[in-house]
Order: sequence, then structure tokens, then C-alpha cells
Amino acid sequence: MDVGSRRRKRFRRARPRVGLAEHAVAGIVPGDHVCASFASDDEQRALVARYARHALRRGERFLYLVHHGDDATIRSWLAGDGIDVDAALALGQIEIRRIELGGAEIDPEALIAALQADRRAAKRDGYSALCATTEMSWGLAPHARVDAAERFECGVGRVFAAADVAGLCQYDRRLFPAGLLERLVATHDFQLWVDCDVTTSARRRLTISEHADGTLALAGALDIDCSSYVIARLAEVERDGDLVVRTSGLGFADIAGCRSLLRAAEALEGDRRLMLPDPAPSLVRVLKLCGWSEQGRLVVR
Repeated sequence: MDVGSRRRKRFRRARPRVGLAEHAVAGIVPGDHVCASFASDDEQRALVARYARHALRRGERFLYLVHHGDDATIRSWLAGDGIDVDAALALGQIEIRRIELGGAEIDPEALIAALQADRRAAKRDGYSALCATTEMSWGLAPHARVDAAERFECGVGRVFAAADVAGLCQYDRRLFPAGLLERLVATHDFQLWVDCDVTTSARRRLTISEHADGTLALAGALDIDCSSYVIARLAEVERDGDLVVRTSGLGFADIAGCRSLLRAAEALEGDRRLMLPDPAPSLVRVLKLCGWSEQGRLVVR
């Protein structure tokens, strides 16, 4: 059951524009192990609320593991994004659980085993997948070993191999030393870096940067691996006028990747177009080969 869908249309009319942080979580699907770093409470709220709403819409269970925050604040974040929190909690589609560490040394393997159990429970209860997020501030607890969070991040990847669980690891840049944060971010093949002026989403070989002026930039490889992600990511950008995507940073593009741009253009409403100024040569070659460079809504300059 999608407990957020009842308010979706009304909510979208009330807030036609959403922030960069909210856009950044579009396209996360089961199997993804994501690192999201932020530097403000507003950015954290936006990430968490939109991540939860996408999960509920897909019929997944949403699990929030709390360490630094409090339950009431998290509930208010979800409610603010149009989610009927009370109904979802009653159904068991949302769970908010505090990480109780006590005074004992943190055991990363025990945390990984607990996530495995939660994944199996979600499937057993009829949900298509588990969509989990955790405040990684537990790795800074006084009794935590310095490498506890890193051991957890390196080992938890085997949970996501099942492809019926997604994980969003929250890293508050105000809390983590820069050197430690860099090592922890590197353990993820899907990284979100949220800031007030630009948000960068690096999913394996493709990087998408969205700027405050509405311009997006693609870099790396636009291929079949990221095609669904690109469609979901571009669909989240609700702005007036044409959607501008700069692709000069692409080193590779295949047919599936180019088709994702075509589909994103076809999904635009009204007379909006997807503009590709100064396109990468590899992209131009494939678009011309497929006869897609002269589509009405996809404009290659």
C-alpha cells in the first residue's frame, strides 16, 4: 500500500518546485547502497522525506534507524512531504527505531545481521523490498572503535546483493572529520553530495550535477547501467522553461543511455524541451546513428 499517494497530486500542486536535495534521491532503487552527505538540517530533512516517499510509492517498507536525531522530528519531516505517517506506522510500512548502543563496543557484523533480518521481515510481511536509512553518527560514539563505521560500510555491501533492499547512509559533514568522511564515502558506489548551490550524484560510472539555476551536467559514462536512473533523475526536475543538460563531460554513451535522454525529453510537459548544448562527440554520434538528433523535444546544439 502506498500511504503517500492519496495526497500526491495536491501536494505537487502546492509545491511545484522542490530543492536540490530532494531531487538527489530520485532513482534510488533496491540494490543501491548510497552515501548521502549534507551540511544542514534542511538538507537532511529533504533527503530523508523524499527518499521515504519514493519508497512508499513503490510499495516498500521504510526503516529509519535513529542515532543523533529524535523520533518526533523525523515524523514531522515525513508528514511535511505529504506522507500519512500515523497510517503507515499502524500498517508497519514505516518503522522508526533507535540504535541502542549502550556502553559496549560496537559490532559492525551484528548491525549487518540485523539489517539482513529486517530485509527478510519486510519480504515476509508482503512488501516488495526494504528501504532503509541510518544516521551514521553512531560511528563517532565515544565507545566506538575508529574503524567501526568503515568496517560496517565495507561489509554491508553483501546485503544489497540481494537487490530487495536499498540503503541510504546519512553523513552529516558538521560531525565527521574530513579525512574519515572521505574514506567512508569511498566505500559506496553511489554517492550524493548535497550543498546549497549544487548537488552531485555519482552512481558508479555516471555523475550528475544539478545547479541552483536548474542546469544539469552529466559526466563519465551514459550507458545501459544508468539509463533508468537518468530517466528518474531528470523527471524530478520540475522547473519552468526548457531543461538544460550539459554533456561535454561524457566520455562514453551507448544506445540505452541516449534513449534515456530521449525518453526524458518525451516525458516533459507542455512545450518544454530537453536542450543539449555543446554535446559530447560520443553522444552526438549515437544520437545521429539512431535518428534521434532531430526529435522535437530533444534539441542537440
